[in-house]
Amino acid sequence: MTAKPSGREEVRRLLALFRKGLIAEDDLVEQLDDVRGTTAEASGSADVDSSERVETLLGLLDGYRIAEASGAATLRKWSDLSEDAGLAGGLRTIAAREAFHAELLDRRIRELGGEPQARVPAWLADYNDAITDPRATDDDRLGAIVAQFPDIEAALAPLEKTIESLSGDPLTRELLRTIGQDEQASLEWFHSMYATRSIRE
Repeated sequence: MTAKPSGREEVRRLLALFRKGLIAEDDLVEQLDDVRGTTAEASGSADVDSSERVETLLGLLDGYRIAEASGAATLRKWSDLSEDAGLAGGLRTIAAREAFHAELLDRRIRELGGEPQARVPAWLADYNDAITDPRATDDDRLGAIVAQFPDIEAALAPLEKTIESLSGDPLTRELLRTIGQDEQASLEWFHSMYATRSIRE
């Protein structure tokens, strides 16, 4: 009979899948909650090992970091391709914010004793390639963003759940909270631009 993996082994397995882009962020958060609950029941305590919590947090931060860095590069390229000066201006601003978020996350990972290692998952690389395809129009690209994030509140829910879990780490909590506020502003801008262009047509 195969031995059941320990809580820490399961956390590492889930984080490896997340870093490879093989599991969605909301699914990761839900499954990590299940692992924590099982570990707490087995030990008779709600106090999950602190090193496991740090490892989980590092994995999440690393996933956010690579997504932000990838988004910054994609939006910079899109701004260069766009023939709409107003759209290009907004894209440059959002790209700069994404790049800064990635730098902040990289710094925090290292402060917590980690080493950034996540790579852009295949699905995200394909998505970015579609956004920056020279044959695509700005409307195509805006439509793809809105289709990927149709519900802004739902899109940010996994991040909010992570923020809520960080009562013992105020630095990371507020770092993520302010990043989340930027993300909301960016998504609202994309939705607004898409709606405005649709009305003009």
